[in-house]
Amino acid sequence: MNFIRKIIFLILFIPFIAFSMSSEEIQKVMKECVDNGHTQGMVIGLIDESGTVFYKYGKMGVNDSRPIDENAIFETGSISKIFTSLLLAEMVNKKEVKLDDQIDKFLPSFVKTPSYHGKKVTLENLATHTAGFDYMPHNFIMSDMYNPFCEYSVPFLYDFLSTCELRNEPGVQYNYSNVGMGLLGFVLSLQANKEYEDLVVERILNPLGMDSTRVHLTEEMQERFAQAHIRDKVVPHWDIAVFDGAGGLHSSAKDLARFIEAYLGFYKTDLFPIMQETTKARHKQDVPDLDVGHEWNITYKYMPEFMYHGGATGGHQLFIGFCPETKKGVVICSNSCAYIYDIGKRILNDKWRLKKHREQVIITPMMLYKFIGEYKNIEDGSICKINMQDQGYMSTLSIKWGYYPEITMFSYTEKDFFLKVNDVKINFGLNENNDQIVETMKITADGKTYNFLKK
Repeated sequence: MNFIRKIIFLILFIPFIAFSMSSEEIQKVMKECVDNGHTQGMVIGLIDESGTVFYKYGKMGVNDSRPIDENAIFETGSISKIFTSLLLAEMVNKKEVKLDDQIDKFLPSFVKTPSYHGKKVTLENLATHTAGFDYMPHNFIMSDMYNPFCEYSVPFLYDFLSTCELRNEPGVQYNYSNVGMGLLGFVLSLQANKEYEDLVVERILNPLGMDSTRVHLTEEMQERFAQAHIRDKVVPHWDIAVFDGAGGLHSSAKDLARFIEAYLGFYKTDLFPIMQETTKARHKQDVPDLDVGHEWNITYKYMPEFMYHGGATGGHQLFIGFCPETKKGVVICSNSCAYIYDIGKRILNDKWRLKKHREQVIITPMMLYKFIGEYKNIEDGSICKINMQDQGYMSTLSIKWGYYPEITMFSYTEKDFFLKVNDVKINFGLNENNDQIVETMKITADGKTYNFLKK
């Protein structure tokens, strides 16, 4: 009788606790992404009370035919910010810092820190993107679009702090900021008198047994590093110095799954209560039904709510997330910048829909600025304008030509774009000696091609 009751319980209950995509659906979308050239390889980890299961499809790179798996190393991009916010919570718990500490407490006396009508920036402002900083510092330099952070050093950061003007009063408005989170990791390392990597390893990674997560790749990790791509084009590895806390960590799907296991309480650690502090909603974001905790995005567009974060570099795309109510988590790692966030959201909640335009890639805003400007039609002299729709890390380009309305453009390579509303392609020609210089633009629509020169 008890056996029959157990069978009935499983039949009734399993559909409600299952992930929102079946194994077959997950494998299908992975195969589509790889076989259609959107990425070279993908790993997806599903985490629940029964354990973690990994799905993998594809290879380590265009020039590396080894099968990709959960041990492959990726650039985590902005997922590094989650570790920085957790580091803050850990140091607050140990009373080494306080959330309302002002940043000038930790910086050299010669650094003038910004304020807004006398109100200074605090550590909590940095952790919740409410400091009033822009997405990137105004003195950011980028001579290499494929390795944009490599030249930004501590003197540049100090100069930025001494000369910047805050957008608004700290603590009032959400503005996603790379410089803010990079600064948080930097001041925490100053306070502890340790390098950011050493601090994160000691306080977070070692307690969680995450030995494949580091800023600097060991020789053994380098062997497992998945080539970075924009679709089928191999792009360089990013070098990040001052902004380590915003995007400098590397990790594997296996390590990131351990991270989610710990957040869900499946992997027991003393960090668990501290982790819960980072998921408490603190501020509204500038998107409906979306809050920010200490870095975690908390979406309640569809219930039950879940926490998530993405990470995008020049050639890698990652997603991590979990739902406290259903006790489900997901990790997705792809060795291309093709868009995958929708897959993670769909796995956690079936009300989210998969993207129609899987060819879209995420190009960091720093790589888009050079396209802004006016272009002159070679045939009739008409002017086409390319503008930036400034939305922080989600910034996109838009096109305005003639009497047509301004329309958002979407990337499918680092210099090729398409429109979702019409079958239109926009292709830019770069200088053969300097890919920071845009010389031409070609628009293909309704079977006709229009050629432009940049003014």
